[in-house]
Amino acid sequence: MMNHSFLIADDHVIIRRGLRNLLHDQFHAVDVREVATCRELLGALAREEPSMLLLDLQLTDGSSLDHLEQICREHPAMRVLVYTMRSEKVYAQRVIALGAVGFLSKESSEEEVVRAIRHVLQGKAYLSDTVETHLQEKVRDEEGLANPFALLSDREIGVMDDLLAGLGVKAIAMRMQLQPSTIATYKARLFDKLGVTNLLDLQRMAKAHRHHAG
Repeated sequence: MMNHSFLIADDHVIIRRGLRNLLHDQFHAVDVREVATCRELLGALAREEPSMLLLDLQLTDGSSLDHLEQICREHPAMRVLVYTMRSEKVYAQRVIALGAVGFLSKESSEEEVVRAIRHVLQGKAYLSDTVETHLQEKVRDEEGLANPFALLSDREIGVMDDLLAGLGVKAIAMRMQLQPSTIATYKARLFDKLGVTNLLDLQRMAKAHRHHAG
């Protein structure tokens, strides 16, 4: 294993000591420095760039979020893992956009902290499963706004295409070898997702988004 150097920026001495012990035990780290303020952080980085910065968003003299973009820009080789009590849903995407490689909640288990540090040291981004799911949902929602048909399942797309081709519920049921009541449910669901109430509205919407089926 390479000899990585670490800088821990956190306003709680107990957190810093816990992380220091973990880095010694799990990563055999010999070069671990600690800072508690934004000022100390910027000073430490000016003197020596570590392999990895473990960064809390709230330091003694203010928010490190104000400096994160500058830090990442000035130290592109250094990997930043944000380790904080702040809400994942609110802050994870923001810190990644500013240049951090990972986001980790202080409520994470020790196993997850080790996994996150290992990921980041290998140059991989790290987000918890909760954040990954939230970001995927957000992307899906944004795609849905741009293209309402992105919200439909494959089966709902199939039913819609048959409706647009002039088939009725019974004919679609026979073609898909499903019960008419099942097709009626798909039809109601896709109408609801698209915000239409009749076939004419559906035809208009399909014409406006010709690329709906990819």
